[in-house]
Amino acid sequence: MRYSYRTRMPVLALLMALAGALSCIHPWTRNVSREAVRAAFDASLSGMVYEWDPADPRPEAERRMALVDFMTETFGSSFWVPRSLLDGNLITRAVAGDPETIARERVGLVLWPENRVTPVYGVSPSAAPEGPLSFTSNCAMCHLEEIDGVVYFGAGNKAFDEKALVASLERLTGPLGRRILSRGSEADGMAAQANAILKQRLHEKASPLTRGRSTAFAGSHVEFYIRAHGGALPGAEEVGRGDVKIPPLWHFAAKAPFERWYVDGSFRGKIPLMASSMELFKGRSYEEIETQVVPAIERQFMNVVRYIRPPRYPYGIDSVLAEKGRALFYSREVGCHTCHGVYDGKGDVRWTGVHADVGTDRGRLEVVSEGFVEAFGRSPLSARDRLARSEGYAATPLTGVWANYPYLHNGSVPTLYHLLGPEAERPKVFGVMAARGFDPARVGQRLYADGEGEGMSEAELLRRFGEGRDWFNANRPGCGNQGHDVWPRIRTEENRMALIEYLKTL
Repeated sequence: MRYSYRTRMPVLALLMALAGALSCIHPWTRNVSREAVRAAFDASLSGMVYEWDPADPRPEAERRMALVDFMTETFGSSFWVPRSLLDGNLITRAVAGDPETIARERVGLVLWPENRVTPVYGVSPSAAPEGPLSFTSNCAMCHLEEIDGVVYFGAGNKAFDEKALVASLERLTGPLGRRILSRGSEADGMAAQANAILKQRLHEKASPLTRGRSTAFAGSHVEFYIRAHGGALPGAEEVGRGDVKIPPLWHFAAKAPFERWYVDGSFRGKIPLMASSMELFKGRSYEEIETQVVPAIERQFMNVVRYIRPPRYPYGIDSVLAEKGRALFYSREVGCHTCHGVYDGKGDVRWTGVHADVGTDRGRLEVVSEGFVEAFGRSPLSARDRLARSEGYAATPLTGVWANYPYLHNGSVPTLYHLLGPEAERPKVFGVMAARGFDPARVGQRLYADGEGEGMSEAELLRRFGEGRDWFNANRPGCGNQGHDVWPRIRTEENRMALIEYLKTL
């Protein structure tokens, strides 16, 4: 039977996976020291691919410890799910099946088999010797991806389903899930608090229509509004629909000189501190954001993110064809560099900072409404940073472009081949989970996972899969795949393939 999000959630998802994995795969003691957590994470980084700026003057050991700190960051969270709650749901685990399958397929997380503390990336355990052992999420949950079985740090997660995660957590921490806990215990209090936070923030515009996409900016509007209106939620019509793909961390280095952040550059400041809204989702106060979260985010960007460079293309490159593509890229006729910048082939770019309307879907631009700007202005972040509607989307830096698929801000175009070809030939529907498989010929994601949908007409694909969260449908609000039509300048198939070959080198 096909899994449907219209039915009641029968499984825990992420934390159910942790329950099975921790109790069956990774035995450990109840209390885990900070040193033990760091040691376990440090020892397991060998399975993760990442590129580091060679100009970083710090010793290797210091750089590596900064990365471990990034992977174990908890931001002093007040949102914890106790392990005892996970371990007790044996019946649910038995019905749901293999815990690793739940985490990887139903929630879209990246497994971390080398780590004996947590079996998925993006989850940190509490390290305090007192109190029940508990878990919370961190930035690595979204900014890390599996491509052809290889884990790449800094890439946006292309399969993560935040709606499934939230719904599953709400069920787990609700009255039924907490029945196994002692009433009034510290663990019961933690779970009850998490449940209350989740229920308060359920808003239709703060949940993406398709997995592998994020509505963090719309969610930020909801959070600022809640605090400006005594805990009340905004109406559906007050919040924009702005589903976007999760961006790679290595773009920070190119964007930093311009101090304009996110796909539209609407947030302006030294650091993309709208990321602190992720902790607002966990019920944090503005005071906690200012004193704990913002300093931690600034430390992460200064110690890690600014040094991250894109992963090198993992397959062969035709150097002759790539050189022809390079000439086209910088030519007057094609002129990609006038918007996207000049590249050194070593992961760095002199970016132009161009933000322009090139005819792409305007849904995300319109998220930054007058109401959003007003709500932001009543938050402490407005004392140092600014939010203003942009005139268009960023001409994305193309460093690591091979791994930054699907393309356009909303991930509506599956491959570079489709992006650089005639606009009318772009697929209207393709599988989201297929993004874990790479298409080296067209550079981007495969269109279908496990052959499902292969050979079907577009009309049949839309009829069978168009409403599913596991499929991208360009007909949904905010998901249009029009615009950025460069085919009239590229003109020939030979030129298109040459440009694609050059883009592999960036």
